[in-house]
Amino acid sequence: MRCDIRLAAAFALTLVALLACSGLPAAPTPTLKPAAETPAPPTVTSEPEASLVPIDATWSEYVSPRLGFSIRVPNAAYFGNGDCVWTEADGDHSYRPVMAEVPVAVFEDVDRVYITAAAYTELTLPTEEPAGAGVRTFFAGCEPITNSLELVRTQESIIPVWEIVIREIGSDADLESLIDEVYGEACRLEGTTESDTPGVLRVQMQGDGLPPETTACWLNFMYVFLYDPALQRAATWGSGQSIYFIRETTTYAGYDAEMIESFRFLP
Repeated sequence: MRCDIRLAAAFALTLVALLACSGLPAAPTPTLKPAAETPAPPTVTSEPEASLVPIDATWSEYVSPRLGFSIRVPNAAYFGNGDCVWTEADGDHSYRPVMAEVPVAVFEDVDRVYITAAAYTELTLPTEEPAGAGVRTFFAGCEPITNSLELVRTQESIIPVWEIVIREIGSDADLESLIDEVYGEACRLEGTTESDTPGVLRVQMQGDGLPPETTACWLNFMYVFLYDPALQRAATWGSGQSIYFIRETTTYAGYDAEMIESFRFLP
């Protein structure tokens, strides 16, 4: 047995010597690949979210870094459809809308924001009855509605709303395009004047000169149109024919003028 072991060892040494003398290359030593490094996750950067920052018991400030502006908003205001009551006065038998104070909400969309009531009421279950020479509508129901971006976007909300459109502007042609989109192609750019805010211009429009029954440019309401040439940004919205955000119901004084005055473009 020991002899067999010696013979096997001698044979192995002889084989190694023969391979070395033959000039054949030695088997390569395997190289271990380094473990693949786990890639770092991508860095996600996003602009700060819009915020409604309380100022005091009356006001908050809405700040939109993405759209590049800020505006003061009342915490609450009176709206005509803020509530409803059942009445039987003078032969009535129906729910009727009443003015009530409700919170103010801001809904931000892709290129605009909507400022309006956070909630309102809607009369339902209508019926008609003869009244004098015509008919009168009565409502057996009154439904509270929580306002939303979808309602104001599709104009299904029956409550007044400011729709503030923000646009990047590089030339007068861009201003004309914004006017066409918001106010109609028949409306035109008339010019600009200095506003009370340094560096910000008020944009003025003119109609098509046609009478109200045939005009395609309805400018029979108040509007706000501001443009900052340095920031190349404009904002515009219709502010209505009367007060939208009512402060109190004795004189119907509103918050509207203070809201407009507070508007600022963000650098």
